[in-house]
Amino acid sequence: MSWFKSVSVSGEDVFDENGDELNLQSKEWTSNMKKRIKDGYVEGVDAGEEASLQAGFNQGFREGVAQTAAVGRLKGIVSAISCWCQIERPENPVPASVTDLLQLVTQHEDRVVDSIKRALENPPPSVSDVSESMEDLEVEAGPGCGGEECKETDCCQRAETDCSSGSGLSLLLQRCVDVATELRLPQELIAHMQELKSFQ
Repeated sequence: MSWFKSVSVSGEDVFDENGDELNLQSKEWTSNMKKRIKDGYVEGVDAGEEASLQAGFNQGFREGVAQTAAVGRLKGIVSAISCWCQIERPENPVPASVTDLLQLVTQHEDRVVDSIKRALENPPPSVSDVSESMEDLEVEAGPGCGGEECKETDCCQRAETDCSSGSGLSLLLQRCVDVATELRLPQELIAHMQELKSFQ
């Protein structure tokens, strides 16, 4: 009978069906809202990741094509010049300027491909990873290039330019034009070589 005494002391009606139903509905509504909020958050994160991945893929694809297309075309032109020399002048060996240029273009192409492979193997950390790391270390972000702590005004841009960028390709293009001029090849070919500068 002790249970009867505790119920009668609390003053609640044990058999109040409306009270239990309202409490149950309130708990169910709260649970559903929490689930919907969580589901919405998860869907938002998934959509954000997907959009970010697609944008990253698009950018990487454009950069990869830009880096490899011009080098591939240049290698094709130099290879064609080498073949032309073998066919048109079978009694003479292929000029050293042509074989050296073909070797340099091939080495440049290998460096470009290696830099792309390295970038794929060691992707840069995400912004959230970096910001979390900085918060964990209680580091404040600096002003960047040209700021008070930075003594150089173009250090960030210079870090992005490597062997795969235009400077090496520009030199190779100029050497190719020089070789074509030396061999007295048609001006149309030289004009085609000049068009490759637009890929940089």
